[in-house]
This record gives sequence, structure tokens and C-alpha cells, in this order.
Amino acid sequence: MQNKNVIILAIFYAFIYMSTGSFSSYIGVYFTEKGIGHTEIGILTSIGAVVGLFAQPVWGLAGDRSRTKNKVLMVCTLLAGLTVWLVPWAGTMFLPLLIAMALFSLFQIAINPLSDAITLELSSRGVVRFSTIRTFGSIGYAVISIAAGWLFAEHIDTIFLVTSGIMLGCFLLSLGIPQVAGHQSGKNKVKLVEIFKSKPLIALYAYTLVLSTTMGFLWSFQAIYSKEQGIGMEVIGIGLAIGSFTQFPFMIFFQRIYDRFGIRNILLISGLIHTVRWCLYAMTLTPFTYLLSWILHGGTYIMFYMCLAEYVNRHVRKELKATGQMLNSVIQLSIGKIIGGMLGGLYAARFGFQNSFVTLALIGAVATAGFYIACRVFRIFPGSSKLGAGTGSDTASLSE
Repeated sequence: MQNKNVIILAIFYAFIYMSTGSFSSYIGVYFTEKGIGHTEIGILTSIGAVVGLFAQPVWGLAGDRSRTKNKVLMVCTLLAGLTVWLVPWAGTMFLPLLIAMALFSLFQIAINPLSDAITLELSSRGVVRFSTIRTFGSIGYAVISIAAGWLFAEHIDTIFLVTSGIMLGCFLLSLGIPQVAGHQSGKNKVKLVEIFKSKPLIALYAYTLVLSTTMGFLWSFQAIYSKEQGIGMEVIGIGLAIGSFTQFPFMIFFQRIYDRFGIRNILLISGLIHTVRWCLYAMTLTPFTYLLSWILHGGTYIMFYMCLAEYVNRHVRKELKATGQMLNSVIQLSIGKIIGGMLGGLYAARFGFQNSFVTLALIGAVATAGFYIACRVFRIFPGSSKLGAGTGSDTASLSE
């Protein structure tokens, strides 16, 4: 039975990230080929973040207050697989496209954090191991990135067929995931504000937010900028695959790395890697520097993702675990994409992509230095190697 659970969740996570690799990474190229401008693309690719800003906390509470979190996950996977077709049906008119992207995003943005909340709780029961399951997500992302790069170079319109098919596959797989209860389904209601009583968590969120804005710009415009610099779609697909593979070591050895170096040191290293990566994009982009930037990808997004997911799972009370994972997504993806995509699109339209990446490098350097100073001044995460150590009463106030 345990092997069956591992197989179902492994394939499910592979499919989740295959849908991301097929849609989010290439939808900007689709819009470009339809003649839509950079500013409009920035808004269209960021509307999901705007929707997530308001919808994800609601989805999180729905999961926590449902009899099982699985029911909410099933609804989201099914409707995401259907509503993606609204985008091509909207044609090239901006307002219909905006509405279509918003409706698709309403369901799509809840899938990853809900899946994490379910899988992390199963992991704490010993049913599966979260880091192993999450690794299969990156494998799926790598596979689809390469395949999609070749397929979409010739037939970009197939992006919707691929995404819909994968999401409906997620729905079928979700039917077999072990049930995880929503711990507020009875009378034990807990307010969202409880999460924000942790000073260390607030510091993590602030640092994550700043660096996530730089990642938001990357996800919205890297494919467009790369094509403008003469990088082929096949190379772009290979780069995305490399980026996915470089995440494997951190995910596989996550607990050892966390116990050895601690959350503060891991995220400081990640901040430096962010900065170096934006410097590479700020240089004259070539196939070599493009692929090198994706080799560094394993030191950026996934480090924050894993650290935040584990921190919330261990230190946020059980009645708010799904909500906590949703807030992680809001901070790391929604708000970051709004600022990085929308405002970044306006900035790039005026000053160009190369100057934009110079600015991102400066932001990364200042944010990393700021987080280090904040940790020292407020004595949070004071060089401890244990998860959550050094948080004192701030962590205790959220523990189960």
C-alpha cells in the first residue's frame, strides 16, 4: 500500500510540474506570436498572481475547513484542466484574454500549495517522504521543458492541448491520494492572523518577497528576452530542463543540508546565487551564458520553496497548515509575479531587458545584505543548524 501511495504521488507531482513547464514557461511566447505587446504580456502573465493574492488564502481556509483537503484539490485540478481552453478561445483581444487567464489561474494557483500541505502531512505520518516526492515534480518539469521546447517551436498553439491533458491527468491521479483531514472542519476555528505572530516567519517572508520579485520578472520575460538575443526555442527548453535537474541535489539531501547549515545560511547563499544569476543575464546573452544561468537555478527558487514549506509544516499549528502553505505561495509567487511581471514589464518597456537585469542584480545584493543584518540585529536564526532553532517563543507560539 505504501509503495502505491508513493507511486501515485510521484506521478501526480510530475504531472503538476509538467503543466507548469508547458504553460507558464511558454505562454509569453504564445502571446508574442499573436502580436501582443510586452506591457500587455506582463499584465496577462501576472494576472494569476493578482488572483492568487486574494484567492489563495481563501483556498487555504477552504482546505483547512473541508472534511478532507483532497476534495478541494480534486475540484481545482479538474477545473484548471477545463478553463485553460478559455485562453485560445479569447482570441487576441486584451480584455477577454485577461478574463480567461484570471479564471484559469483561479484554480491553477491553489494546486501546488494544497498538494504540499497534503504531502507534507502524509510525510509527517511516515506514509511518503516529501523531498523524494517533490523531486519527481522537477523530473516532470525537466522532461516537459525539453519536449515542449521542440514541440512549441513548430506548433505553439498545442500549448493548451498539452496543459489541459496533463491537468486532467492530475485530476484522475488525485482520486487515489490518501485522505488528509481539514483540521478546522469541526468547531475549532483558528484565525489567519495567528500565523503572523512569528517574527522569524515575518523576516523570512520579507526576504522571500524581495527576491521573488526578481524571479517573477524572470518567469514573465526570460523566454522573450532570450529569443530577442537569438537564443533558439530548443536551447530555451534545454535551459529549463537543466534548471530543473540542478534542483535535485538540494531536494534529495534537503534534511542533511538543513541540519548542517541552517535556514539562515542556506537562504543567504541563495541570495548571492540570485545576484550572480542576474549579472549573467545583464551581460550580452549567449547560449553559453543562458545555460550557465540555468545551472545556477538550483540555488534560487527551490531553496526558498523547500525551506518555507518545511518551516510552516513544523511550526504552524495544524489547523492552519494548508493556509500557511498558501501564504508561502502568495509571497513567493503571487506578489512576486505582480511586482516582477507587471512593474517589471513597464520598466523593461522603457529601459530595456538588459538594464532591467542590472537592476535585479542590485536588488538581490541589497536584499541579501539586509537579511543578514536583520538576523544579526534581531537575533533570529542565530547560526543554529537545527530547523526552527533560535526562534524562541516566536516559533513556540505557532507550534501545535
